[in-house]
Amino acid sequence: MDRLDCNRSYDCFTGSGIAEEFVAGYILEQYDNRDLTDQEIKVAIISDRQVSGYYYNAFEHQFVVRNVKTCLITIDEGEQNKNLSQVNNVIKELTDSGLNSDDWIIAFGGGAVHDIAAFAASLYTGRSRYIAVPTTLSAMTETCCSDHAYLNSGSRKNTASVPVSQTAVFIDPKYLSTVPKKYVPNGYAQIVRYALLSDFGLLTDLIGMSDSRPSDIRIFLNRVYAARAAIDRKNPALLTLGSELSEAIEGYFRFMNYSEGEALALSLYASVPDKAKAAITAVYLKLNLPTELKGVSFNAIMSSLKESYRKGSSVDKPLVCFEEKDGRGSWVIRKPSTVEALAILEERLGKITGNSSPIASNEEKA
Repeated sequence: MDRLDCNRSYDCFTGSGIAEEFVAGYILEQYDNRDLTDQEIKVAIISDRQVSGYYYNAFEHQFVVRNVKTCLITIDEGEQNKNLSQVNNVIKELTDSGLNSDDWIIAFGGGAVHDIAAFAASLYTGRSRYIAVPTTLSAMTETCCSDHAYLNSGSRKNTASVPVSQTAVFIDPKYLSTVPKKYVPNGYAQIVRYALLSDFGLLTDLIGMSDSRPSDIRIFLNRVYAARAAIDRKNPALLTLGSELSEAIEGYFRFMNYSEGEALALSLYASVPDKAKAAITAVYLKLNLPTELKGVSFNAIMSSLKESYRKGSSVDKPLVCFEEKDGRGSWVIRKPSTVEALAILEERLGKITGNSSPIASNEEKA
């Protein structure tokens, strides 16, 4: 079992098999050698149906042999199910189970499971402690670094958030072997964003993966976390690169047609400068990431973006753009007017739909 440097205050461990071997032991170690003979420790494990179907019995066994009571709370995976209704259902089951501050909540699944579980743990008055066990590359790259959990509302993404305060994270690469094909791009796209903003070498690591798994999870994730930390130090707002267009794509389809990663990959592809397109296209082909938006017209997505600005939800938001100065390029934070922002987004959208807008202008002129 290895420790990861996730640049956060809590413990982060990785290793093959650690989730089924060490989580229960870690929990018992947190009681400072108190006599637990007459105390019933309870653990609520929040997971989706697929992950629990594959792994729950093996994961639960470590608690059974230590006389720790567990309950499984299953939720629906996917961005379309990341809402307050599911959080409310989880809180009801936590309440029915009688968890308190001496007990534990474990998120066991992909990104949506972790957002819902962390949201419920934050709101639950029992104040049980929280552990994250991510089972997808996206959750592994984001769970250790994100300090907030997010929910969606209808077709709108990330409309509610709460701070996350996990006690520990356990990253087991064996779970990557059963990630559904539709969710694999979620992990790739986030790492592509880190690569563009901080460490282009991460793209080489991505295309060198075998069966969607890095050869050495510790080395790979430490590099990912270092890139994320470097971006945070420079300006956390840079991490919104591609968000405007990807959220419009996801929202238009109500999170159904394109996964979170596919939508982000498209938006990032539309955002890179033309001189980098050939290199990025080669990477996307290797990773089976989309380079063309299908199933929706240029006008439909632009209408959605304009409506967002009209309602004020996107007004005054920064926009991350690539700029060149003295022969050197870098990503910068802009605060454009609504007209300028829409012109930039129109040009980007045109690059992935094959359309061009008569009012779209060059980003360097915006």
